[in-house]
Amino acid sequence: MKNKKEIIKQNNFTKRPALKHPGISKSLTYWCLVIILIISFFSYYSILHNGFVNWDDDDYIRNNPLVHSINLKNIFSQNVMGNYHPLTILAIAIQYYFFELKESNYHLISLLLHLFNVVLVYFTIIHLSERVTIALIASLLFGIHPIHVESVAWAADQKDLLYTFFFLASYICYIKYIKNLHKLYYLLSFIFFILSLFSKAVAVTLPLIFILTDYFKERKINLKSLLEKIPFFVLSIIFGILAIFAQREGGAINDVAIFTLPQRVVFASYGFINYLYHLIIPLNLSAIYPYPIKTGADMPTQYYLYLIVLILFIAYVIFTLKSSKKIFFGISFFSITLFLVLQLLPVGQAVVADRYAYIPSIGIFYLAGEGLYLLWIKKYKTIVITLLSVFSILYITQTFARSKIWKDSFSLWNDVISKYKTVPVAYNNRGYYLKNHNNYKDALIDYNKALEIDSDYYLAYNNRANLYLKQNENDVALKDYNKAIKLKPDFVEAYNNRGYVLYKKENNEMALSDYNKAIELKPDFAAVYNNRGILYIKEKKYESAIKDFTTAIDLKTDLAENYFNKGVAEYYLGKKEACCLDWQKAIDFGCEPAVKEFNNYCR
Repeated sequence: MKNKKEIIKQNNFTKRPALKHPGISKSLTYWCLVIILIISFFSYYSILHNGFVNWDDDDYIRNNPLVHSINLKNIFSQNVMGNYHPLTILAIAIQYYFFELKESNYHLISLLLHLFNVVLVYFTIIHLSERVTIALIASLLFGIHPIHVESVAWAADQKDLLYTFFFLASYICYIKYIKNLHKLYYLLSFIFFILSLFSKAVAVTLPLIFILTDYFKERKINLKSLLEKIPFFVLSIIFGILAIFAQREGGAINDVAIFTLPQRVVFASYGFINYLYHLIIPLNLSAIYPYPIKTGADMPTQYYLYLIVLILFIAYVIFTLKSSKKIFFGISFFSITLFLVLQLLPVGQAVVADRYAYIPSIGIFYLAGEGLYLLWIKKYKTIVITLLSVFSILYITQTFARSKIWKDSFSLWNDVISKYKTVPVAYNNRGYYLKNHNNYKDALIDYNKALEIDSDYYLAYNNRANLYLKQNENDVALKDYNKAIKLKPDFVEAYNNRGYVLYKKENNEMALSDYNKAIELKPDFAAVYNNRGILYIKEKKYESAIKDFTTAIDLKTDLAENYFNKGVAEYYLGKKEACCLDWQKAIDFGCEPAVKEFNNYCR
C-alpha cells in the first residue's frame, strides 16, 4: 500500500517549505499584516459616516421584505434583483435583525468583511508564492486600492465581499489539499465553494482556477486530477443555469441582438484593458461607465484598437512562458475571474464596473508583489521603496476621497454626471433624491434630462409622474404612468402608483384593477396592500381593508401608516379595543395623526 509521500510524488507535486524575506521574523510578519489592516481600515474609515444610496440599497435592505424577517424557506427559494444569492440575503437579514435601518452598522460589516478578505489574500499569496514579502505587498495593495471602494462602500454590494471570503477560503483549502492530498482540505474546499456560490453565482469560475493552479504548481494534470474537480464543475453548471434564469427574470440580461458579436468582442477588449489600466492608475473612477455607443450605432474605428492591444498583450503573456509561469498565472487568474463580466453577454447598463475587479485584482497584485520582490533581491531597494510608497500614497488618498463620494445619493450621482453626461440612470436617481428633499424644480430638470437621453426609460417616467402627483398634477402624472406601463407591462410600482392616481380621480374600479395587477405581479409588495385597503375603506369594505392592512403589517414596511389605517377600518366596524390597540402601535412607530384620534376615541 502506498504511503502519502509516494502518492504526492506520483502526482508530480513537490512540497517546498515556505520561504521568507531575509530578516523578517514570523512575529514581525504578523505585525506587518496588522499594520496593513490598520491602514486599510483608515483608508475606508469615512464610509462609517455614509448612508444608503438610491441604487439597490432600498431594494436590498430598506424595502426588501425578505430581510425583514429570517425565513430560510423564503430566502432560499426567491431571487432578488435578478440574482440568486440566498446566503447574502440571509446575511443582510441577520444584520437587519440586529441593526434594522442603522446604516453605519451595515457599512461597518462591509468594512470588516473587506479586512477579513485582506487576510485571506495574504494567506492565498503565501501559498502561491511561498514568499512573505510578496504576500504582504499583494495584501496591502488589495486592502487600500480605490477600485474596491464600490464593493466596500456600497451596502447592496456585500455579495461581492461575502462570495470573495468563501471563494478564497475554498481556494486556500484546495492549495493545501494538493500539497498533501489530505481529504479534509478537499471537503472544506468543497463546502466553502458551495457557500461562495450561495453568496454570488459568479464564483463558478473557481474550478478553472484550480486547474490553473495545478499547472502553476507543476502538479500533473491527468484524468485523476480532473475527476476530483467534477463535483465542483457540476455545481458551477447548476449555479450558472440558476444565475441565467435569475438574470432573465430580473430583466438584467439584455437581448444579445442589441449589439453585434464583433461589437461585443470589442466591448470585452475595451473592458479588459480598462480594468488593467484602473488597477495601475485608478483615476476618474465612476459608479457607472456607459457603453461607448448606443444600440444600432456603428463602432468608432478607434475602439478596435483595444482588440489589437489585447491580442498583442496575450501574445506577450504567452511569450513569457519561456522563462517563467508567473506572468501567465497572474494574468490568467485575472482573466478567468473577470471573463463572465466582460459583456460578451450584455448585462446591465455599464460596460465596466469597479466591483467586478474585486477578485480579479488579486492576480495583478500578486504580479506587483513578484515584480517588486525581484527588484529587491537584485539590489534595487531604493526603487522598490519609492514605487511602493508613491503608489500606496496615491491609492490611500484616492480611496479615502472616493469613500466620501458614496456618502449619499446626491454626491454619488453628481460624481457620475461630472464624468459622463449621457447616463440616464444618474439623472434619474439624482432627481429621485432631489424630489425626496423637496427640490421639485431641479428634480424635474433631472427627470427631463434622463428622458432626453433615453426616451424609453420607464423608471424616469414613473418617477416624473410621482413628482407631478406630489404637486397634484394628476392628469399629467397619469400620462407618464401610462407611458411607463406601456414600455414595461410588468412594472409593478407603476401599476400601484397609477392605481393611486385613479383613486384620487375617483375611478375606483380602474384603481382596484391596477392594485390587483400589482399584487398579482408582486404578492409581497406591502405598499399596494395599504393602498388597496384605503380604497376598501372608501367603499365600506372594512373587513377586506383590515385583511390588506394586516398583510402589509406582516411584510413589515411602513408599520406606522398600516397600523393607523387598520385602526381606522376597525373604528368603522365598532371594534374599539382592536382599534385603540392598533392606534397605540401606530403611535409607538411615530404616527402623529394617531395621537389625536387615540386621545379623542380611546381615552
